[in-house]
Amino acid sequence: MTAKIKLPALEIFMTAVDAVEFSKVLKDQIESVKFIKQGIWPNRNVPFFDVLDIETAKNIHFSILNTSIFSIERYKEEYVMPHPAGSGYIGGWEGKGLVRFSCSRIADYDTESLRNGRLIASYDLVKRPETDKFVKAVWKIFKKGAKKVYLINRETGHIAEKPETRFFAWPDAAKKYNGENGHYLTNHAFAYFVAKDV
Repeated sequence: MTAKIKLPALEIFMTAVDAVEFSKVLKDQIESVKFIKQGIWPNRNVPFFDVLDIETAKNIHFSILNTSIFSIERYKEEYVMPHPAGSGYIGGWEGKGLVRFSCSRIADYDTESLRNGRLIASYDLVKRPETDKFVKAVWKIFKKGAKKVYLINRETGHIAEKPETRFFAWPDAAKKYNGENGHYLTNHAFAYFVAKDV
């Protein structure tokens, strides 16, 4: 059977408020999801959460685990390993039943603007049809709550007519980074966006 690797990704703009709201909506529709705070852990006790509370966790990288596809016990057994530097333990970010969630953050090149985070998955479509179904459900739920964003020329104020195809903003980010007073959504120093209907 030939492998067919899928690598879907979305570029996302979300504040801490948006992340909490998204995780609640996701949990309402897929009860089996858990959120893993990624990083270096002191032991094998994986930090699982029921809400993506990025402010409390003080973290920018999480994984969304569908425990009906890949149980917490199996995750601990198969995806948790000693950190190469010997300073604790780390866990798998992507794979069976997993979606990687990297938070949006204030841009280092423009401290008034919000740089995108990402939703990413990596799996074999042939071997992991249940993960494919899960990823598509997460993408659908995310997009339903999101607003489309448009490239803007900050000097002229001209906004593109067509929305970006991979970039989306949730309501709080769209409202707070709407182009007023130098507050924009951004991908890099030469790409700035706004959501039109805010």
